[in-house]
Amino acid sequence: METLNQLKWVDILILFYNKVDQTISCINSFLPSGQDIYVLNNGSDTEQVALLKQTFADNEQVHLLEGGGNLGVSGGRNFLIKHTKAPWLLSVDNDITIEPSQDWFVTFQKYIAQHPSVEIVAPIIYNVHEQAYSQQLKVRIEDNRFIVDTGSYEVTNCFPGGASIIKRSLFDNYGLFDEGMFVGFEDYEYALRALLSDKGSFEVHHIETIKLIHDHQYQKKASDKKAVKQRYNEEKLTASYNRLIEKYGIAFDHDWQWWTRKQVADMTDTPWKKFKALLHRFVKG
Repeated sequence: METLNQLKWVDILILFYNKVDQTISCINSFLPSGQDIYVLNNGSDTEQVALLKQTFADNEQVHLLEGGGNLGVSGGRNFLIKHTKAPWLLSVDNDITIEPSQDWFVTFQKYIAQHPSVEIVAPIIYNVHEQAYSQQLKVRIEDNRFIVDTGSYEVTNCFPGGASIIKRSLFDNYGLFDEGMFVGFEDYEYALRALLSDKGSFEVHHIETIKLIHDHQYQKKASDKKAVKQRYNEEKLTASYNRLIEKYGIAFDHDWQWWTRKQVADMTDTPWKKFKALLHRFVKG
């Protein structure tokens, strides 16, 4: 008879674009669950790929896939969905770890047994860089405007694509992520697509007994800083934002630039440079 952690219910999907040290920590946090872990090399430097391969060379749980370059967030997630087979998928960013590292899987199984119709389970997310938990998101259309409400909800209709456990059949019903959106806003697009579809919105069930730790660490290596600047590239983010509003002919007021610039500064500026900036603001008054 199989033990709980021998059951292959959930494939762990990770996009790997440099930040190899955090990627290794991410993988290690999921290993105790016994679930297969699929890591897509999404354009990482050769040295970082080599280190990742060396670290998990003898581990049959870890599968490193090659997509032929940087496929972006949407394309990368779609690639992993197509190249895996478990009935549930947990996509996580490579700067995320999970708590409790082993018991989360048992907790998830029990939750699904109690709620068999659920298709999306969203763990709570603790952002180390903000020292706060993420709020949940609900989307709606009002006067041809796309509105995102934030708060503390048990059930919503929008999930974080890099931090949710999703039943594979959901993608059969609503399709894969829009690959015209290289990075940014793909989660909003998916929620909006469902909201406007004949099927209507899906339900996202938030569970507080599984926690994801999201850590935007300061990056010392030049290759890791490059990855951060690519992930938060304003030109690509603007293109995704424009695609969202043009695709659905809606208005969407979202002041994303300041947050994006702050993430880049926090992860790439030296502590001394950030201190000088804060000092300048304080003196300037």
